Amino acid sequence: MAHDVPSTSQVKKAGSRIRKFLRGDDPDPGHFYDAVETMERWRAAHYTPLVSANNGLRSRARTIGVEAEVSQRLKRRQTILDKLGREPNLDLSRMQDIGGCRAVVPTIDDLRRLEDRIRNGRLPVIRYSDYVQSPRESGYRGVHVVVSYEERAVEVQLRTKVMHNWALATEYYSAFVGENLKQDGDHPVQLFLRTASDIMAMQEYGEPVPDDMVQLHSERRLEASKHLRESNR
Repeated sequence: MAHDVPSTSQVKKAGSRIRKFLRGDDPDPGHFYDAVETMERWRAAHYTPLVSANNGLRSRARTIGVEAEVSQRLKRRQTILDKLGREPNLDLSRMQDIGGCRAVVPTIDDLRRLEDRIRNGRLPVIRYSDYVQSPRESGYRGVHVVVSYEERAVEVQLRTKVMHNWALATEYYSAFVGENLKQDGDHPVQLFLRTASDIMAMQEYGEPVPDDMVQLHSERRLEASKHLRESNR
């Protein structure tokens, strides 16, 4: 209900209190629990707009004849807490990926067509990131479009099946080694995944893979396998 939704100033204050508790600047657990309760109400306020965004994404894909696997998720409580602790200047009221939906499509051409439909539609676009044209250092590829649904920011992720399989593999290896490999870094498994992403991108665009890239992939796979074996002990 509307009266259960905290105000922007309340959400901003809650995020600040959570960060202070995580830093040890405000050890009062009562302040922390009150702030988390406000955060949870703010998180819940994204559910209905997220469902609308999910249905809208499915409709847009059907309209242009793109076969899309569409899913949605609300960011988990612990994930929000981790992000607040990791990003010291992040304002909780301006966090744009609490609600997110994703479309996985067969080809890059399909991705671009669906992206165009979203960006040139009636919904206000708050932020746009093209990690296909400019992949992240980790090797992540995809397009993120943050749109406004019912006064809530919802992040729409677009990936091809190849990009999605790479992301799933990264999540699997993250759990295996006990580190978040989705973040940019230089862990040997991250370096292997980055090279794998480069090769997968070339293959998606129909480009030949140079011999030196194949060699680098083999070397990094060997180094990554050592860490994977150690993690399994």
